[in-house]
This record gives sequence, C-alpha cells and structure tokens, in this order.
Amino acid sequence: MEALKPAQFAALLPMLQQVPINHLFARSVLERKVEGRAWVHRDASGAPALVWVAHPYGMSLLFGDAAQASPEALQAMLRERAARSEDEWLQCSPPPLADALVAALGLSPTPSNAAPGGAAPQLFTRTNFRFDAARYAQARAGFCARHPVVEIDAALFERIDFSVAPRRFWRDAAQFQREGTGYCSIAGGQIAACAFASFVFDDQLEIGIETHPDHRHQGHALTAAIALIDHCLLNGLAPVWSCRKQNTGSWQLAQKLGFVTSVDLPYLRLPAGGEAGPFANAERAFPMELPNPLVCKWQIDIV
Repeated sequence: MEALKPAQFAALLPMLQQVPINHLFARSVLERKVEGRAWVHRDASGAPALVWVAHPYGMSLLFGDAAQASPEALQAMLRERAARSEDEWLQCSPPPLADALVAALGLSPTPSNAAPGGAAPQLFTRTNFRFDAARYAQARAGFCARHPVVEIDAALFERIDFSVAPRRFWRDAAQFQREGTGYCSIAGGQIAACAFASFVFDDQLEIGIETHPDHRHQGHALTAAIALIDHCLLNGLAPVWSCRKQNTGSWQLAQKLGFVTSVDLPYLRLPAGGEAGPFANAERAFPMELPNPLVCKWQIDIV
C-alpha cells in the first residue's frame, strides 16, 4: 500500500465522487481542508484500485474496486495501517468490499448493547439519514425553546472540549468562522450541548453534535440542533446526519428532527495499537480464500 503525499490527494476526487454513501469527511481530507492521510493499492496497470482515506477525527473510508480486494491485498493494507494512536472507525464502499473485509477479519456483528472498546476489532452499523423537510417542519412546530442558545464564536470554538467538537474537524477558529457555523445550548453559564457544521460542501452541511454528560436528557441537543437546522434552511443548505446505529441518543434524535434512514452499512472499529497492533499476525488470521464471486450481505435501502 502506497502512502500518498498531500499534493496527490486531488487526483483521487473523481473516484470518491462515485461513492454513494456519505463521504464528506473523506472529501475534506482529499480537498485538504484538514490534515488527513491517504493510501492507495494499485492494480496491475499502476492505477489506484483501492483507496483508504483517514480523517484526523478517527473516521476512515476504504473504497474502490472490490474485485481487487484479494485476501493478500486486504492483509497487507490492514497490517500497514495497524499503527494508530487511537481507535479508527472504518467504512467501506461498495458493499462487497465491506463483505470482503468483514470476512477476512472473521467478524460477527457486535451485540447492540455492547460498548466500543477492547483490543479486538468490532463490527457495528452506521446509519446515513436523509433529511425530510416536511417531517422537520412538523416537529419544529411543536418545539418551544427552554434553553438559551448562542452562536459559536472564536472563543467558544476554543472552549468546547467535548469528544465531538468543532476543533477536531477544522484547522482553527478562523477557518470555522469563515466556512462553518454552529450553536451551543447553555445551562447555568456552561456549554450544555453543541451542534455545529463538521463539513460544508456545495449545498450540504453535515451536523456534528454532542451533549455534556451533566446535561443529558434535558433537551439541550435538540435545542442546539434545531438552531443549526434552521440556519441550514435559511441559507439553502441540506442538513446531513450520520451516526453509529448503536448510539441510540444520536440515532433517535435524528428521527425526532425529521431525518429518515437511507442506508445502513458496516462500521468497523479498528482498535488503537502499536506498529503491528492487533494485526501483527494478520497472515495467520486471514483465510486463504474468500467466497468468489463476492456477495453483498448488507441490506441497503436508498429512499
């Protein structure tokens, strides 16, 4: 697997444009909005066949020609990508590529009540939602704000220290104020929840959202999210929402705000590790052969 220099990233954008799932985080890397990384596995002609893009937040995307996903190629890619300082959340496209990787790792779906963690890879599900303006309008009509809301300025940008925070998606406060936006719900002078633009491309704004543990189940995330969605609608932007399906708080809030499931896809947690990490003996962990042809086992319903 070849690590690319940032100057080479833009050449991968036409391939990324063919990916049908939400990939704005990968686009932010390839367009160099943030300092991410990219690798390629090339076919016999030297053209990129498989591409792995990693966002600094910890999300990554593997996409390309599933026919090139031989056990040997996947084994090499996993072994070479095993050095990571924190957990990495991997999505794959098209579905047969995800099937190949899941089969190679020998993973079964993680129980819905299990939390992410541990030294072994885990298989979860990620949901991409489609925004339904009519459903949102209906939900919005019955909403009565109970908490003060403030727009995220440069000072708040630096203060928000949640695990999901604007500074993990933007280079600095200046870039965020220039290209993004966001809102905080306030309780007792403290930041109770924030909803912000994690990515903005064309007419799409992807929502990042988090609530402080001390203020959960009090409507703060709903309040902040409504402020951001209202901003989107006033500015001709389509709100985008994706989350781990097992994250019931985010998943249920999306539906409450009028989002409708468009696709469920495999979501692999690759644990943090040293140079070899959990894939040190990958050559022994992988089966010699994968089913051929690769058959998609994941249900995708695009509405």
